[in-house]
Amino acid sequence: MKKVITEWKEFLTESSISRTYEHILNHDTGFMTAFRDNTKDRTKCMPDHSNTMENYERNRQLKAVLLNKGYGVTDVDGTYVEDFGTDAAKEVKEDSFFVVNLKNDPNFKDTITGLGEHFCQDSVLFVPRGGEQSYLIGTNDADFPGYGNEEETGEFLGGKEGEFMTRVGKSKRPIRFAEGLETKARMQNNTKFLISRLAKQVLQEMKGDS
Repeated sequence: MKKVITEWKEFLTESSISRTYEHILNHDTGFMTAFRDNTKDRTKCMPDHSNTMENYERNRQLKAVLLNKGYGVTDVDGTYVEDFGTDAAKEVKEDSFFVVNLKNDPNFKDTITGLGEHFCQDSVLFVPRGGEQSYLIGTNDADFPGYGNEEETGEFLGGKEGEFMTRVGKSKRPIRFAEGLETKARMQNNTKFLISRLAKQVLQEMKGDS
């Protein structure tokens, strides 16, 4: 996620809040996107990372990899600040993903960080199981948080299930969660095949970049 989310407060039914809260208590989770305000600007991307395809196709590729890894994925609508803290800072609205490490993959953090780098994001947000802390992990050369840096953002859960918010940065931005959690296992066979094929393509590109 190449921007900084500063306060997250969803507009869910209580049942949806409870389900999302439960995921964070029981699994590592993360928030990320493949969107960029200018997909052709590669100045902050790591060498040989980030294609210039349109944002919706980039997100389609990202989601395919996440699902193929066995993670649960929920669509998220949010408002973010790209190039936070610089003269180029810009508020943008983007489609993002709430990602749940349902099978407790030990490589989850490395996977979402690597995907953030591949899609030239400023950062991804990683929430270790339990939600007692969360971290912005820098995945390109943006000034904040900076490539490879981990910025603590405080307790994600905020101690109140009904409010379910966290503070990241200095200003306030809303975020909205979709209902339900998508997994590859629940999809039809032809959809599973397409996801696997697209994910394989992206992973091959990432392997070539490294």
